[in-house]
Amino acid sequence: MTSHGNHLSKWRLCRVATLAVSMFAMQATAAEEAKKPVPAGSEAAKIEALKARQAAARAAKAAQAAKAAESAANAPQIANRPECLAPRQASGTLGEATSDAIRRASELVAQKQPDEAIAKLKPFETRGQPFDKASVQYNLGVAYSDKQQFPEAAHAFENALAFDVLPQNQSDQLTFNIGQLYVAGGDHDKGIAALKRYMAQSCTVPTPEAHMFLASALTERKLYDQALPEVETALAQSKKPRENWIQFKLGVQYELRQYQAAAETLLELIAMQPDKADYWKQLSGVLLEMDDKDQSLAVMALAERQGFLQRPADLMNLYNIYMVIDVPMKGGQLLENALAQGKVQEDEKTLESIANAWINARESEKAELALKKVASVADKGEYYFKLGAMYGEQERWKESKEMLQLALQKGGLKKPGDVWFRVALADYRMNDLRSAIGDLQQAQKYDETRRQAGDWMQSLSAELAAQQSQTASLSPN
Repeated sequence: MTSHGNHLSKWRLCRVATLAVSMFAMQATAAEEAKKPVPAGSEAAKIEALKARQAAARAAKAAQAAKAAESAANAPQIANRPECLAPRQASGTLGEATSDAIRRASELVAQKQPDEAIAKLKPFETRGQPFDKASVQYNLGVAYSDKQQFPEAAHAFENALAFDVLPQNQSDQLTFNIGQLYVAGGDHDKGIAALKRYMAQSCTVPTPEAHMFLASALTERKLYDQALPEVETALAQSKKPRENWIQFKLGVQYELRQYQAAAETLLELIAMQPDKADYWKQLSGVLLEMDDKDQSLAVMALAERQGFLQRPADLMNLYNIYMVIDVPMKGGQLLENALAQGKVQEDEKTLESIANAWINARESEKAELALKKVASVADKGEYYFKLGAMYGEQERWKESKEMLQLALQKGGLKKPGDVWFRVALADYRMNDLRSAIGDLQQAQKYDETRRQAGDWMQSLSAELAAQQSQTASLSPN
């Protein structure tokens, strides 16, 4: 029979990441940044605010645990219903032949011979009084369970209950077992119905584990809105917080898109396990889903400073957040430090990210070095194009044209027309109108620059004609 623990492990694998994966990330850069004084109200203040929230969550959880413990200690063990105040006792006694058959069947099950046990019990299914028949069905259910024939076991237990002669506590337990068996056999709908019946009718107060099992079955049917109250009930009744149950609750909150509640749950988990890096990353992702980019950055920055971000993917997430909230300087510093420490590979993706950060930060010299490095290892001309564009913005026209021509030679360009248009601009700025017109003729071949290149070419052609006319008028006959 599967346990709810198996379902929990599936949930842990399924979710957290999941969201974490989609988070764009951002950071507080490296050891030097950590040492610098930071003005009040900035990242440090956000981190302090986060720490205060974390401490508050820890205190609230401690109070909740104390309350839950007190509640559990004082909780009645018998449901407050009339039929439970005087619970039903067994209605009848076993006949001698039935008793012998059940005793022998139990021995066979203990000896791992369930088929022989079933064969022993089958002839007694219709013999004797209702109590005899109910007891035979109960033991058939035990034997089928031992064979892991869960639907057959559940059916036998239901037959036993139908006689309405078993003691109340045994009937309650059988109802719960029926739910477990149907779930284990893959019939979640029948299992959920039996488990809900157990919750509503049991004279013994259902355990926290029972609520978690029902929650697990409900999530298998994607009934997350029904599963969440069961998890919360289990946690409230538990004498001490269980991390895996809180993780399960987090997964359900993700599915329901209850991101504010998920953030509070993650703070609770961080209070329990402050050194678990995944919780920090998930909290950052949830805050980003809530469009709280500042808090998301603060969380990831604090995680980075504590050394929790070691995987390249985590560092890239943090870099992405810096870029999303327009703090490219820290993004570039983060990746350069990670590269120097060997935390990320010196590949095209990393070098391009560093270059983009410096371009956005308008750090021309750093951007130039990064672009030259990535252009030398890449198999496409896009990086030479970026270099050419950057040189053009700096009015370094000769160098701009050289890089743009290298881009065209290397190929693999997304928009070749844009490259030819910029070559034309460089030639024009160097007063080479003929070359500029030739460049524009090339740019006209591409959809992205056809119209613009045509309009400018007409203008340049007129300008060139005027120059030639002026030159002719000034030259001696």
